[in-house]
Amino acid sequence: MRKTAIAVSAALVLGLPLDGFAQMGSQMLRNQSRMIERTVSRNLDKVFRPRLVVREGNTGPVTALALSADEHFMVSAVGNNSVRLWDLGAGRELARLSGHADRVTAIAVSPDGKLAASGSADRSVKLWNLRQVGEAGGVADHGAVVTGLVFLDGKRVASADAAGTLKIWAAEGGAPAKAVQAHGPGAVVLAVLPGGRLVSGGADGRVRLWDGAGTPVAEASAEAAVTALAGGAKGLAVGLQDGRILRLDPATLAPGETLSGGHSGAVTGLAFDGEGRLYSGGGDGTVRAWRDGTPKLLGKHDKAVTFIGASQDSGFVLSASEDGTTRLWNATTGAALVTLLSTEKGWAVVDPKGRYDGSQQALNGIDWQGEDVAVNIDSYAETHFEAALLPRVMAGDGLGEAPSIPDGVRYPAKIRFVTPTASGSVEQPRIAVEVEAEDDGGSGVNELRLYRNGRQVATEAATIERGQTADGAPRVVGRFELPLGPGRNELVATAVNADKMESPPRTLVVETAADAGKPAMHLLVVGINAYRNKELNLYYARPDAQALLKFFAEAGGGAMNPGQVIYLEDGKATRENIKAALATLRRAPAGDLVVVYMAGHGVSIGDDWYYVPHELEKPEEDEFLRAQGMSSKDLKAALEAMTADRTLLLLDTCHSGTAVSPLKDYRGLKSLRLLARSVGTHILAATDRDQYAIELARLGHGVFTYAVLGALRGKADTGPADGTVTAAELIRYVENEVPRLAQQYTDYAQYPTGYSRGMDFMVSRPAK
Repeated sequence: MRKTAIAVSAALVLGLPLDGFAQMGSQMLRNQSRMIERTVSRNLDKVFRPRLVVREGNTGPVTALALSADEHFMVSAVGNNSVRLWDLGAGRELARLSGHADRVTAIAVSPDGKLAASGSADRSVKLWNLRQVGEAGGVADHGAVVTGLVFLDGKRVASADAAGTLKIWAAEGGAPAKAVQAHGPGAVVLAVLPGGRLVSGGADGRVRLWDGAGTPVAEASAEAAVTALAGGAKGLAVGLQDGRILRLDPATLAPGETLSGGHSGAVTGLAFDGEGRLYSGGGDGTVRAWRDGTPKLLGKHDKAVTFIGASQDSGFVLSASEDGTTRLWNATTGAALVTLLSTEKGWAVVDPKGRYDGSQQALNGIDWQGEDVAVNIDSYAETHFEAALLPRVMAGDGLGEAPSIPDGVRYPAKIRFVTPTASGSVEQPRIAVEVEAEDDGGSGVNELRLYRNGRQVATEAATIERGQTADGAPRVVGRFELPLGPGRNELVATAVNADKMESPPRTLVVETAADAGKPAMHLLVVGINAYRNKELNLYYARPDAQALLKFFAEAGGGAMNPGQVIYLEDGKATRENIKAALATLRRAPAGDLVVVYMAGHGVSIGDDWYYVPHELEKPEEDEFLRAQGMSSKDLKAALEAMTADRTLLLLDTCHSGTAVSPLKDYRGLKSLRLLARSVGTHILAATDRDQYAIELARLGHGVFTYAVLGALRGKADTGPADGTVTAAELIRYVENEVPRLAQQYTDYAQYPTGYSRGMDFMVSRPAK
């Protein structure tokens, strides 16, 4: 809610002496009231308490979920009928799998973690290869909605449906080994006990235990519809439609304790942790831990819980819900840790304070919304973006202090164009632009930013004037003299307040005469195999750089003229030479494209990232790295100084050793994200702690560059398929393809990350 000063102002006015009022005319009274209100307003922060909203790409409920036995992978299903694969160790969604024609209702993962099975309201069961990251084939067809699904072992799958039918299938080939009428009509849920024994529960209120051949060996009455099951080393839990939970003997189904008072409706999820402690979720949205027969509230979803999972050794509870979120809880303290979101185009992870991680495509559609203002989540990048947020939370890695966004934040600064005031056409090749930013929340105006065609205009080219509005609020005016490119020029203005929150943008378009000439492509390509310190030597960095150089030399970027080409390898790839090469590219005209490719070692210190030049012998020592490394700040300064509107930075780097935690390297990606946001550029980065994760003899290239070359040759031309590959298409393709290649050809995981800000543009036109 916005805090206004109206009530306080009225109280102050009413406190004036009565004889004073008699001496003032009505006009003077009005003026005095305004002055008092302005004074009070300047001394009050205006705060709104926003809620997180998926504005674009909402996929609806999380309908099913399963964890791999090692708890490294999570497979979930969302409301657009897709299956999502998450790597919890890396803290990100790995793949989006499609194939079902209706709501996915059940998911299971094989004991070895290589396969997943999904059941659907379309009455089918499908297998997914988690190594190849794709469909492994259909397994089963049912006569009704599939409601239960488990792997009995690595070779057999059990599935059940809403008609009460139970089927046991061979995972390979899909041949049915057993099909029985296990229960009366209604949903049937399944669970596997240690040793591979199958348990089923039905809407008919019966619980049955089955042997390995699919023959019932024990039966019990629950006296209410069974809605959830969980089996553990110390027991079997049965959740019921009326909210009760039964504890049964897992060998005989003999009745034990009855738990009640935890849920006001159906129990929809159950799980045991490694200590045999029970957790439950319900149709009422609550998530509870049971201790000595008493329910302890961990938290609450906005809608019904669809899944509950409990870690076997790390004290976490996972819940999924119809509200579209998957949430991680601390099993001991009950604290909410993070919320996981899958969207149509990507993923995000957000903690209770608003700190976040995620793919750019997803973050673009997620806002913090108040009653009268909406701010994109990425507007808080400087204070709240945390690379590898999920694994850092799970590992107990300390996060930096951050204010809680849901508890209230000050309003962003107001921004407007003074000149020109509206979109239009001009004849001149240059234009005068004046932008005004005004404080609207008590947090001032720290910085004013102007972007032309997505690229930030250097403030050195502007006159910045600071002052106050008539009301006394801080005000900043920027005056720019801009060269315009041919055709459409999009101007975007934003302001950053003292809280480092970037305001919603203001946009206008200036059209100039189109230029019939082709733009030019300028290249800086750096590849280091041979370092001064021979222990750092790599195998594929130089060949990868040469391959990229050869592609652009032969293809010429398709519809672009050749521009400056600078190639630095091994001993020539020093920090000073790289900086000098970047400085040379400053002269590229606004309409041209600059591509910078750097392959070699990359190292992080905290949230900063460094490229290791040839002469740096001790990258593992922070002192040497800071003094001799090519930092993300160096790259930022070089890109900011370029005139070209279109810039693409490709970083194919790995860590110089394997002894450091991979979380250290992921953290350095924050500086690259902030570089992309502030400068307005496209960045695609592959950073990994182990060189062997990227260097693969069978492909002849590192995995990252192999995927980049495939993308440029046309494989990324998918959205739309128009004969060209754009920067955004390149980033999307490589982000999806590299994890698949790494899974297929190596035992290592690799996840490149793309950051984009500004207009999309063509980077190649592949030969047909």
